[in-house]
Amino acid sequence: MPRKKILWLCSWYPSKLMPFNGDFIKRHAEAASLYNDIGVIHIVRDVKGIITKNVFKEESQKNGLAEKIIYYYTPSFRISLFDKYWSELKYRKLYKQAIADHIKRAGAPELVHVHVAMKAGTIAMWLKKKNSVPYIISEHWSGYLPEADEKISDQPFYLRSLWKKVILGASAISAVSARLANAIQQQFAVKKIRIIPNVVDISIFYPATSSSNDTRFIHISGLEELKNPKTIMEAFAIVRKTYPSAVLDIFGPGENRLKDLAVELQAEKNIHFHGEIAQKELAEFVRRSLALILYSNYETFGCVIIEANACGIPVVLSDIPVFHETVTEGLNGIFVKPNDPAALAERMIEMIKTRSSFNSNAIVASSSNYSYEKVGKQFSDWYDEILAKKV
Repeated sequence: MPRKKILWLCSWYPSKLMPFNGDFIKRHAEAASLYNDIGVIHIVRDVKGIITKNVFKEESQKNGLAEKIIYYYTPSFRISLFDKYWSELKYRKLYKQAIADHIKRAGAPELVHVHVAMKAGTIAMWLKKKNSVPYIISEHWSGYLPEADEKISDQPFYLRSLWKKVILGASAISAVSARLANAIQQQFAVKKIRIIPNVVDISIFYPATSSSNDTRFIHISGLEELKNPKTIMEAFAIVRKTYPSAVLDIFGPGENRLKDLAVELQAEKNIHFHGEIAQKELAEFVRRSLALILYSNYETFGCVIIEANACGIPVVLSDIPVFHETVTEGLNGIFVKPNDPAALAERMIEMIKTRSSFNSNAIVASSSNYSYEKVGKQFSDWYDEILAKKV
């Protein structure tokens, strides 16, 4: 099949300002570019003028993936309405210019692929009206979930109305999990949503040649309250009563607010904070771990699960529906009653005792459906179906 020209408009994407913002979307782009020519445009406001006091463009090209990140600055206004208005004007102007430049250089796209409906989806609607280019949406945002702290239903009426237009104007929609797809369908009258999961880079996340540490746990997240890092630390403190030499490695931003708790729990020497680091370095820590802990209140997927599993490492998870889409109890992980540090500690101790019963090869095999090749092919097949309907 000839390679198709697909233009990605991404509401989230890694940048110099936010290196890990939507990094899973970048990995999706890399996977999709194995089969098609993917052009990514992401525009981000530089509120503090760190990168630019006007406009700064950053471009890269590697194989089938062309990325353009545009930073723009607008002065902040005390009146939020004015602030949003001027920022939005510049955002739209820059996006339209970037699309025109992309078409001039790479040719007209056959399809526009929006990642996260708002707010890049509004640009896709404009392009559809102007050039009759259809658009599709891949959704990652947890705000569709009824249990989310920040929900779409909490947004102002005008924004919800615009959101609905973006969703219903799409030729098709995908979501990274069935849980998210069901939540979107509950919000909007969308009959069918394709499930295309996140990916794992197996050139980075692969099994260790030697056995993992028998009492070393790892937690990787944005350390938001919904991820329950404090509960994980409290559970770990209980584990240490039985296993005093146990270690908990925590990766994520803003760890300073958790360090006082580590002291309070008398575990500051055993809880190690590492901040945010590149995936290659992170994978080394994963390989040295007994198990990964992800104890979230809610998720749309959980990329760190498949990354740990690709390393042959099992996971200890809160028992929420979405995690059952990727993990089977006793095969590649175990589940714990949510919001219960004592229950979490009990299962962590159980993991220490029964870790040898997990088959590392079987764990690695459980993550095989999330390779770049398989997920990239899913995107390519989806594109073919949509474009066939257009003809």
